[in-house]
Amino acid sequence: MPYPGETASKVAHVDVVSNPDVQAFLAGCEYLTPPSEEEGKSIGGLFKSVPTAANASLPAYVIAVDGSLHETSLDDRFPSTKVGYVKVSAVLIDMQQMSELRVDNGRFVDPFRVAELDRTSTGLACCLPSANVRRRGYSSVRDSFRAALDDYLLGTTTRFVPSSHKSSLRTTLFHLASRRPDAIRNDPDRLTLHRCPSCRERNIEVADVPELQHCPHCSQPVYPSDVLRIWEEVEDYQSNLMALNRVMMLLEHMLPIHYIRYLAESSLRSLGRLCFFVDGPLAVFGTAAWIHGAIMRYLYEINTRLARVGLAPVLLIGLQKTGQVVDHLALIDRFVECNRVSLVTDEYRYRYILAGRDPAGNGFGFETYYGQDFLLKTSTGRSFVFSIQHPFASKGPQAEFNAARQNPSSFTELGRAVRLIEHFESDLYENAVVPIALAHRHAAISLRPGSQVLDLLARRSLSDSSGYRDAV
Repeated sequence: MPYPGETASKVAHVDVVSNPDVQAFLAGCEYLTPPSEEEGKSIGGLFKSVPTAANASLPAYVIAVDGSLHETSLDDRFPSTKVGYVKVSAVLIDMQQMSELRVDNGRFVDPFRVAELDRTSTGLACCLPSANVRRRGYSSVRDSFRAALDDYLLGTTTRFVPSSHKSSLRTTLFHLASRRPDAIRNDPDRLTLHRCPSCRERNIEVADVPELQHCPHCSQPVYPSDVLRIWEEVEDYQSNLMALNRVMMLLEHMLPIHYIRYLAESSLRSLGRLCFFVDGPLAVFGTAAWIHGAIMRYLYEINTRLARVGLAPVLLIGLQKTGQVVDHLALIDRFVECNRVSLVTDEYRYRYILAGRDPAGNGFGFETYYGQDFLLKTSTGRSFVFSIQHPFASKGPQAEFNAARQNPSSFTELGRAVRLIEHFESDLYENAVVPIALAHRHAAISLRPGSQVLDLLARRSLSDSSGYRDAV
């Protein structure tokens, strides 16, 4: 590691690149490579025509969700003392309003009407303690992080009705926890923690109440959000970017369920006119991965209710901008005809994308994914990697589930999803869609000047408080 201000040598890499051990290591590795001409044509033949969805109406409204994070030092003199910011934005798009954007049905759009779309966005932001920062009255960064996260999920900014804690994002967590496959009890008013973060006693029950609760064994505070187990990845003396990233991605997937829960309780008919775009695959990773199965079951229950009253199902579309699958599609793009789509089966993934990796015994993404990946090349020649939710209540029996999720006929909303993606194609970025671009615009914390403002805010807020020195 260099000293502060020390610059690296411009030729230091030469010894590394020419080292025979490095060259031997690289020669022995497997990684994503461009397909041969023959292999490319074979892959292109696997793509099928996009299912027609002429009779399927597009939703009246679309909500797009995207997140961003930033970790900052509180003082340049103490670069290892950090706090983290997480921001998740949701943009509501009126499809009728969207259709009126183009000027005389041409290529250009009315900038004033685009500005109107911007006004339908909302952002949720939270600040979490990171390395060497403690909330006053707490003994560790980990305990401070736990308390801050729970306060945020319960806070009025996440409530649809400010006076009711039952309308908070934390209550949505209770509803999801009651639907986890291994739930001890299916009660949306109570959940069971895997263990107490303080004494490690197992199966601690907490209720959906705003008051602080305590472990019956050690009397230390326990929080409903401890069920996510993100606290296990929080460290006292080093960067907590991993934990912050877990929070951001979790909120991106919980927020659509939060909206769906509220509408299901207040206006079920509205759900039949709604679709969601989420940034990234429909999957939850890390210690909170259990929530993916609960999301899948919840969506199945909601869509079953909608079907009973003759309404279209809620559709979740995960749009991937980066990653191995995106890189793979770029490599084969010239071999794929326009207006073609292909479901990414496990056989395809492990043969062409994951570079010789041994297949997972229970199927790819069994512990993390609640949606299936698809490769798409639209009629205009743009390429997309997207996923739509699995239309099943659970992942069992395992063999039947794996067979069904790899069968394109299981995804009856595929044509509708493709039609919606094509409707929102955008030239703003490469292979972009308007909803995600707008959501990212409101969620992104730019390096300049956004992060500088947050740095200044954190430093002034904490340095002006009398407990600043006790907090770090």
